[in-house]
Amino acid sequence: MNYHRKANIILAAVFLFFLGAAVLKYFYPGHFGIRLLFFVSEAALVGGIADWFAVTAIFRKPLGWGYHTALIPRNREKVIEAVATIVQTELLNVNILRKKIERIPLIEGLLLRVEKVGGSVYLTDTILTYLRRYAEKQEPVQLAEKLAMFIRRTAKTWNLAPRVQGVSGWALEHGYIDQGLDRLAEGLWDKAADGETRNAILSYLEELKEEKVSNGGSIFRTLMGFVEMSDGLNLDEAADALQVELLLTLRKLRDPLDPLRISLKDILLNRVVKLEFDTRFNSHIEQWKDDVLNDVLLSRFLEAVLGEALKVARSPSTPADPSVLYRAIYPVVEKYWLFVQHNSEFKARLNAFFVDTLCQVIQNEHDLIGGMVRETLAAYTDQDLNRFVDEKAGNDLQWIRINGSMIGGIVGLFLFLFLEYVYDPIVPTLLNYIR
Repeated sequence: MNYHRKANIILAAVFLFFLGAAVLKYFYPGHFGIRLLFFVSEAALVGGIADWFAVTAIFRKPLGWGYHTALIPRNREKVIEAVATIVQTELLNVNILRKKIERIPLIEGLLLRVEKVGGSVYLTDTILTYLRRYAEKQEPVQLAEKLAMFIRRTAKTWNLAPRVQGVSGWALEHGYIDQGLDRLAEGLWDKAADGETRNAILSYLEELKEEKVSNGGSIFRTLMGFVEMSDGLNLDEAADALQVELLLTLRKLRDPLDPLRISLKDILLNRVVKLEFDTRFNSHIEQWKDDVLNDVLLSRFLEAVLGEALKVARSPSTPADPSVLYRAIYPVVEKYWLFVQHNSEFKARLNAFFVDTLCQVIQNEHDLIGGMVRETLAAYTDQDLNRFVDEKAGNDLQWIRINGSMIGGIVGLFLFLFLEYVYDPIVPTLLNYIR
């Protein structure tokens, strides 16, 4: 119900009641009931008019009376500041906001939302979408040049020698050196078993024979002729024998307990230990680093790699027809998605992090709340500001008017009874007695 209208109706009813009582009092001046009605209605009318004046004076000038009226328009700056301060410091206090935010399961809601739209598949598609948009805006040449400049700028502080030594030590510790020796032995064995190796051995033996013969005397050449004629020196057989011996040696090298392999591994271990104090090695590494960084091939290599990477990133991908990038990203996303879903402790920490971050932002920007309230209310006209206050507290203010008439009537009743049964009988008797 419109309480403003209700208050006006009650005031009008009191006024009419007062007029009726006044008319009756005129015709029946000594009637007790009529005098009671007149007194009560008069007090109720006075109370209602007084409270109407007081409530109206908050918003405007009642009956043109300008003394301490239109309080809100007169004090609009104070009103605006008071409302902004109340909203900022009491209604939307940082501590209150934090308590409210801490009750909200941010992470649970976020995880549930992501799970509804597809979970890890949705996250992978989203990541690929952003990567694809980024890749479509990039040119391999420009991107490679920027990356090369960044590498050249930051590589000045790189000290690669200790890292090379560290990688070598790590490889030894994890058995990668043994794996490397196995592959080296296999590769050498395959190469040694090749017919080209046998031909190379034969060529070497022939060159050696020619060298010895040419450097020897006539007697030596004569003896060599007799040896060849008697088939005592067959270079083909010698080449075959040497190849077989080489293969047997390389086969032994594949055995971890072979003395040759153990000796080779010990040499590698000693070399790794000595790398730290090998200034020549350090200088070679630094020189190699500078040569690689200053070579134009670095930019070309980066351009080729980035070009292929951008092609992969730009290629469309779906779960039904996944691209290379999708197959590379999805397992990682799936792994961490399951981890987040089933790790309550991590979710609690993550939720606390979001709450702290959000509350920190609110605390840093908390003054914006009061500022927004001030800006909003400052744009109001006096009529708008009156309407704003009236909409928020108008009903209570109208009840003040209604209560004014009711309390005025009750007080009038008690005053009438006091005058009628206490004051009028007692006071004249006391005055006569005093006299």
